[in-house]
Amino acid sequence: MVKKILITGASGLIGGILIEHLSKNPNYDIYGIDKHIGLSIRYELEKNPSILQKQQPILPSKDKFYICDMNDKNQLSQIIQDNKINIIIHLAAVLETETVENINSINCHGTKTLFDIATKQDHIEMIIYASSTMAVFGYLENEPYLSLTKNVQPKQMLKKITVNDPPMPSHLNQSVEAYCNSKIYGEELAKKYASNDEINIKFICARLGCINISDNPSRVYYWSDRSTWCSHRDLCQFVDRVLENQFKLKKFQIYFVSSNNDFAWTDFDNCRQDLNYAPQDGAHWN
Repeated sequence: MVKKILITGASGLIGGILIEHLSKNPNYDIYGIDKHIGLSIRYELEKNPSILQKQQPILPSKDKFYICDMNDKNQLSQIIQDNKINIIIHLAAVLETETVENINSINCHGTKTLFDIATKQDHIEMIIYASSTMAVFGYLENEPYLSLTKNVQPKQMLKKITVNDPPMPSHLNQSVEAYCNSKIYGEELAKKYASNDEINIKFICARLGCINISDNPSRVYYWSDRSTWCSHRDLCQFVDRVLENQFKLKKFQIYFVSSNNDFAWTDFDNCRQDLNYAPQDGAHWN
């Protein structure tokens, strides 16, 4: 049976990568929503004019793409119901460059709106929630992880943070802290819904590493980000593995998603074990 997949934040970088990849699979019918059809701000942040001039959002066909705000409960509900969506890949979020108010409105309230709607639909089977390694970026504020933020090679082996370690937001500034907390909030909300026996939806929280436009770790300056870098190919592999193993997975799970990087400090052993995820790429110190 063909699965109908809705991707929120479809005009963003990760949305475009996944739309292009998943659309090649005849087993998936891809839908998308975003509040606009322009390039997301992430493209501007990488500051690569040659890429920006060529890049256009990669979107589903016009009849399967909707302009919709994440807080528009009525329209969001209508899109999900009318198209009998089976799987939601929830990417829609504003970045840590936004105000605290906007972060809380879209990343927190918008996510709750989506989850509230989805959990009332019998045809929804799974939600893949795009969390972030920034949910644990607070660990970078202390050694031995602090060295990575200064591009200093650590003098000792790094104990890897696992999904069983407590989340820890960064305190770099108010917006960054709000962004980190918004991802932690999304995970906790997913866990709450998954613990409800009356809800049969599976919630997979993907703590995505640093994904950049050029798909090149050398364009990521700080090793705190480069050590969590995730290639486009490894991102697509992860999503493929989740979709292929959907019925074997627990009702709630968190995974760190990154490539095979030097001085990696987040652990994805459960990703290997549950999904047979094997990164093909990596960032190397030298």
